[in-house]
Amino acid sequence: MANKEKQIAKWQQALRDLNLISDTDKVEAYVVANWAEISFGPFGNWRRGTLIFTREKLVYMTSFGISQLAINYSDIREVKKCFAGLLPMGMRIVAYDNKTDKIKKTKFWLGHRTKWMQFVSEKAGLAR
Repeated sequence: MANKEKQIAKWQQALRDLNLISDTDKVEAYVVANWAEISFGPFGNWRRGTLIFTREKLVYMTSFGISQLAINYSDIREVKKCFAGLLPMGMRIVAYDNKTDKIKKTKFWLGHRTKWMQFVSEKAGLAR
């Protein structure tokens, strides 16, 4: 996961400024990705942005910093391969949402999904 330290420091400061991560949390990696909350069929409403991996959370930010999604690794129940639209490039995350007290499904469309799925699974304690 070769990310430039300067960009990681920028993401870390931005996430702290937005109160999405604690002062003790640290950004470990990031990847450009598309995001869709699973709402209708296989397609969804895709938004382009960056998927950021910290020690404690998975955070998604759109290119303009508008849509933000933060999932604690401890809340993740499942990480699976899926289709992103018609392409086999998706990663589906099923996680407990504290705000709604429900299980929520989210899709990410990203390159090297197997690597990122393994990373998230290990952080969430799901790796076998």
